[in-house]
Amino acid sequence: MKVRYLWVLFICIGFVLGNLMAAVPGFGAEMTAYEIVKKSEDLLDQAKDSQMDILMTLINKNGNRREQNLAAYIKKGEDDSSKSMLFFLSPADVKGTSFLVWSEPGKDDQQWLYLPALKRIRQISASGKGESFMGTEFTFFDMGSHDIDDYTFTLLGEEDVNNEQCYTIEAIPKKVEFYNKIVLWIRKGNFIPARADFYDTKGAYLKQGIFSDVQNIQGINTPTHIEMHNQLNKRSTTLDMTNIVYDKGLQDDIFTQRYMKRGK
Repeated sequence: MKVRYLWVLFICIGFVLGNLMAAVPGFGAEMTAYEIVKKSEDLLDQAKDSQMDILMTLINKNGNRREQNLAAYIKKGEDDSSKSMLFFLSPADVKGTSFLVWSEPGKDDQQWLYLPALKRIRQISASGKGESFMGTEFTFFDMGSHDIDDYTFTLLGEEDVNNEQCYTIEAIPKKVEFYNKIVLWIRKGNFIPARADFYDTKGAYLKQGIFSDVQNIQGINTPTHIEMHNQLNKRSTTLDMTNIVYDKGLQDDIFTQRYMKRGK
């Protein structure tokens, strides 16, 4: 089962609490760390497709802010595959830039970045996925999807995050590529992520993600504000999602290299 980081980062997508708890395997008994993460992943992955507008704000260590406007589209396949497209709408120096991700079970993601100034589509290599995505505190690796079976999960306990009780879970990759470990805080009430701490390949604390402003949109609990704070360079990136629509019936031709050059 793939953990679609783009879902987590750009939608982070339960049901009414009573219905949710009735559906949780083993509820009433102790859940394992894997069961908690799997339940969270299933809830994040409810919609067949989604689209939204995004205000992305880059904040440097001096507090100076730069805003960018994007449109995002995501669609699931019948075989646990997914395709995602991002279009940069403004300001002028990034307008027309687009980013395409294809994810298939058992395969590495394919990612492409279109830069209109160069009139060129660049395919992101495996080694390039550790690079910053468009100057943000997200990497190309963050923008992809990953199989939860590639991680070992340990339930560390429970902790309060912004007055919400959360499960605290340590995720250790079976193969270390870009992160040595990730510590997750998943809300007990609805299994929506609240926080994630990322550690680099040497085990140093690298950055923290925060998922907040949860809204019920078409029956799906959706965090609409996301922050990523880099602990080393003291820069941050925030995402504010609006005009979110699920299950609109997006066409497949949106998610092609040909469509990347259209600019939305």
